[in-house]
Amino acid sequence: MRNVRKKPNFLDTKIIPFLKRYGIFLIVLFLAFPYVYKYLKRSIESVKNTNLEAKAEENRNENGKADPIIIKAKVKEIRKAYPNVSDKRMQEIATGAQKIAFALGTNVEDNHILFSGTMEVFNVAAWSEDEKAVIKELKKFTGTFPILEELYYKTATRSRNLKNDLLRYLSATDVKNMSNFYKKMGYNWL
Repeated sequence: MRNVRKKPNFLDTKIIPFLKRYGIFLIVLFLAFPYVYKYLKRSIESVKNTNLEAKAEENRNENGKADPIIIKAKVKEIRKAYPNVSDKRMQEIATGAQKIAFALGTNVEDNHILFSGTMEVFNVAAWSEDEKAVIKELKKFTGTFPILEELYYKTATRSRNLKNDLLRYLSATDVKNMSNFYKKMGYNWL
């Protein structure tokens, strides 16, 4: 028989020698990639969380003084984010945020934080919530609730979330009534 030389194909000439040479590295790469990806993702999230915590701490420190100059500067800064809202309406919303914080007892003058934020001591007048005043103020700001929420967070309280405070301090029926009121107006804030 005649010795017939086989025609070389791509698999024999390129792929098999490549896998023999670099196969172990490819296996290690495929096994290690998910762990490296997870590590990088966690480190990026950790940096983002640290930045958010630093901003919240800075806001708490600034709000701890209840300085009118700082509050005016923050209202102006928030005003820049909402150019369609008039100055008069922005001042009404800022006043509404202060009234809500006072009615809930979460305003800066009434609460004092002890032991690095682990314990809150409220003023005796802030021990009870004026739910009717809160609901009255919330009904005034149906279309501008996100602005009210931001002003409540940045100017009226020590970095407290308005939605969380409403759920915590208002009764369940009041929260449900406010939610239904906003839904009737075409908003889904609560």
